[in-house]
Amino acid sequence: MNEKSYLGRFFEGLFLILIILVILQTFSEEVAAFLGFGVLWRKRLLFAGFGFDLIFTVEFITRLGRSRARRGAGTYLVREFGFVDLLSSVPLLLLHSGPLLFSYFSGSFGLFASLGVLNLLKAVKIIRVTRILRFLRTLKLFGKTRPRYIMTSRYVARALVIVTSVMILSLIGFTYVDNGNVMGSKSEETARILQNYVSNEKEPRFDRLLTGGDSILFIEHEGGLVYQGVSKGEFEDYFFDDDYFKRSIDGYEVTFSLRDRTRLHSFVNLLVYTMIIGAILLLTTLYRGHFNRHISNNVGVMLKGFKTEAYSTPVRIAKRSSDLEIYDLADQYNRKWLQVKRRIVEIRQNRT
Repeated sequence: MNEKSYLGRFFEGLFLILIILVILQTFSEEVAAFLGFGVLWRKRLLFAGFGFDLIFTVEFITRLGRSRARRGAGTYLVREFGFVDLLSSVPLLLLHSGPLLFSYFSGSFGLFASLGVLNLLKAVKIIRVTRILRFLRTLKLFGKTRPRYIMTSRYVARALVIVTSVMILSLIGFTYVDNGNVMGSKSEETARILQNYVSNEKEPRFDRLLTGGDSILFIEHEGGLVYQGVSKGEFEDYFFDDDYFKRSIDGYEVTFSLRDRTRLHSFVNLLVYTMIIGAILLLTTLYRGHFNRHISNNVGVMLKGFKTEAYSTPVRIAKRSSDLEIYDLADQYNRKWLQVKRRIVEIRQNRT
């Protein structure tokens, strides 16, 4: 697909809109988890996320195939942000939206709940961390703009890649290193207390033990419900697949809530997402303007002066930044080259 054709421009514009929508969808997923939106809304966001991941995966495969046939896959992956297309599509489809959607339609949507607390937390970590890869797509927004100076575009793009990558890797590293000491759930401590209580009591009275707590949702024994923290209707409407887990304790089937951990994870993710968006906005506005003012504009004036005989405009030297090498070069250009250039022009005019 030729990007200069009408159809090519249409699809480029469409994918820019999709990038904005997928960022909004990712934000919405975390907001829904933090505020405890109903399962219906969170399922809709899951379906939307799967649709975005599938579209972007197809886009990556298509672009990779075309680039291999025309100018090589390396050019696309390195110089044209192809690595962004890769990281923000395939891992998400395989590790996040794909497995969740499969478990939903296969009737095993509560699969995570049966994994046990340790395996569940590992699975949730993988799913939640991969979401942040979608924010690499914001680099594509900057890459599609038509800059006045190519040098500014490339240097700011590199700064964006570095800053965004550091934030993403920091969140991923923190998530995997943390073993619940910082972002743990009350349910883990409650499970230990309940284990000791059930082991030492012949006839456990759960109502007395669990009064005022919200870590345990249900306790079942020999097919009967012996404790109920929330109604079945509330549980089905507001507890998503990663909001709870089940564990067997001495013959009792206990359903624990992970809502507090979910809220904490979502808050941290939203904080990092906001920092990424803020960093991108600052780099593409303030830093970009600063780079243009001190580097690209000055280089542009000197380059035009070298190429165009009639152009003799001197470079404006900022007094506060006159110690920078670029202004040392500009001073040499103003004092030496422009003087020589004017002399050359005068000699040519006298000859004619």
